[in-house]
Amino acid sequence: MVILAIALIVIGPEQMPVVLRSVAKIIRELRAVTNEAMRELTEALDEEEPSSQSRPKAPPPQQPKASEPPVDQSQP
Repeated sequence: MVILAIALIVIGPEQMPVVLRSVAKIIRELRAVTNEAMRELTEALDEEEPSSQSRPKAPPPQQPKASEPPVDQSQP
């Protein structure tokens, strides 16, 4: 609200509608560009997903046997 009051004083009441229309247009265009970039990124990631599944997965880490004491890795 304060920003609008300052803008009204600086720009003036005659030019305020023109400026607000311009700002709204810029915001709409920015949103459209952002949405398009997100869509393209999502499509690119979806295309890569099947090829990454064909790679062999690393074996899961082995659990220590019950007869072996657990290794304390907190010491340097």
